[in-house]
Amino acid sequence: MTAAAPLTLLESRAVEVRDPDALLNRVARDFPLNAFLESQRSGGFFHRSGILHVGQIAVSCSRHSPLEIGFDDSPVATLTLPLSGVGEVTSDGQRLKLEAGPMAAYLPGAAFKASTGTFEEVMICLDRRRLTETALAMGGFGDGPGGRAPAFERTLRVDGSASPEQADLLRHLHLALRMLEAPLLRSVGGLRTCQLEDLLFRLVAAIVCPETLKGRDRAVPDHRGDRPFDDLLEWIQANLHTPITPTELSRRSAYSQRNLQVLFQRRFGCSPMQWVKRQRLSGVRADLLRAQPGETVAAIARRHGFVQMPSFAASFRERYGITPSVLLRRSRLDGG
Repeated sequence: MTAAAPLTLLESRAVEVRDPDALLNRVARDFPLNAFLESQRSGGFFHRSGILHVGQIAVSCSRHSPLEIGFDDSPVATLTLPLSGVGEVTSDGQRLKLEAGPMAAYLPGAAFKASTGTFEEVMICLDRRRLTETALAMGGFGDGPGGRAPAFERTLRVDGSASPEQADLLRHLHLALRMLEAPLLRSVGGLRTCQLEDLLFRLVAAIVCPETLKGRDRAVPDHRGDRPFDDLLEWIQANLHTPITPTELSRRSAYSQRNLQVLFQRRFGCSPMQWVKRQRLSGVRADLLRAQPGETVAAIARRHGFVQMPSFAASFRERYGITPSVLLRRSRLDGG
């Protein structure tokens, strides 16, 4: 019995199953399985898969012999990215052909049946409600009168070959998924620090509902007299010690991603997340100048939301022309 080829993604977490009944029991523990049929093939049955959880998202990569499998309704939406082979998904009366290339299939959680040959795919399973909220925040649609919620309730085949914009989004999604196993990811603070969960939600939202990137068709307000924008700045200042994502900024301000970029560029000459970083660095500098005995650079940096110390120190030096450790020593000498 020969081993299956390595997975394209998540090979470090791969588990290989050669018994169809064992796979059935394994899948049924986590998903509403209602049908399973192994297709006949000369080489025998195999299923190799790896899975990783990123916050509220489950990402899996699997390669398997031909099979048919069916699932009942679920509150979890799924975006499937075919990597090799050919398959077909039937849901909501639609038949979606799956094949390698710039494409994806979005399943909103309705019952579906899949039939494949020898096949490899990536499946991204995420909460449908949060996906919709992410799209609302990105587009600046808001919750009040005139707001609108992009529909994430329909089965959809995304064809990147017919749309350069969709192809580009799919390419960026594949690049983001590659980060899941990046060898140096731990050295920059891990998945949470990289805000990969928020990025995946934003990319999937844009792929399924491209109008989220266009935002509401309205004029960008004047930042000098816009109270919601000032309120957002105050909220950021009060929450610099917590994780802040682009989606959170859009949701709290009801501005689209595009409008926020324009507003921050007009007032501060930078992007929203660049401004957040500047405020954190400024807070660290102020605390270093008045540090209490026994306080360390690392403790002060973490207090302002920094996790990865080498990256923080490099950013601090680029901003102020001095390392944080040297500034701390100077402030103590001056204080003494």
